[in-house]
Amino acid sequence: MLTSEERRLVYDCGYVPEHLPDYVQSVSDAEPFIQEGYLCFFGGGHLIFVGYPLDEAAPNPRNGYESVLNRFRPRTVAVISANTWLPKERLQNLAEDQYFRLDLPLDRVDPRVGYMIRRAEREVLVSDGSFGTEHERVVQYFLERKECSSQHKEIFSRIPRYLSRSPTARLLEARREGLLTAFSILDLGSRNYSFYLFNFRSSEIAVPGVSDLLLREMARVSWAEGKKSLNLGLGISPGVRRFKEKWGAVPFLAYTSALVRTRPFGLLSLLAGR
Repeated sequence: MLTSEERRLVYDCGYVPEHLPDYVQSVSDAEPFIQEGYLCFFGGGHLIFVGYPLDEAAPNPRNGYESVLNRFRPRTVAVISANTWLPKERLQNLAEDQYFRLDLPLDRVDPRVGYMIRRAEREVLVSDGSFGTEHERVVQYFLERKECSSQHKEIFSRIPRYLSRSPTARLLEARREGLLTAFSILDLGSRNYSFYLFNFRSSEIAVPGVSDLLLREMARVSWAEGKKSLNLGLGISPGVRRFKEKWGAVPFLAYTSALVRTRPFGLLSLLAGR
């Protein structure tokens, strides 16, 4: 569990979505901790190690990882970091990507993006909202038309829990004549960064440009709240990357993730201090 001082450290220095304790805890049921300047989450014998240091004095991720292993002695570990130092034969589900950042305020918007925003503005109104049955239906449509892993499905199912627990999460929705057309989830839980976490569009009411309109609103809210940058998350796919790049977002941080199955710690290992 994080102390109030540790929570302030995470807020002051966080720059990736995995630095949002309420978000990760809501979707993983794991408790957040800080060890050697690194945020990690532990529960049920499983460890999530976020290998992006919060402190300039933190050791390199490899040493931080070893320190966290010695403290929690997990059966499995999800490692998230800029690069991997572990032998690849020990890794499962290895994925590589990049985080994209949009610096604030927005000095200019591409004319084609501006056109799509103006088009959407003629049809919908954007406002703060709260998650309900309409939003659940939109998420279900997304799951039906996209090939999602079981892990992603689990994360999406826990969005209501996350929104109810996080004081820094905001749901921005677009409605046409009162009907939900799309919504996005923004988290303001860092001093310098805001985080674009989710975007879903209705299958019943398609409005061209509505995702651009919601992104502009997220950038406006973020700047009004004193954020310097909006972390748009990972590239994920060519289409998603193009959407982020047309806004002027740039890749600023490498990302790798993998699952590591550690050896079980027996009595002899414990006695030997290994």
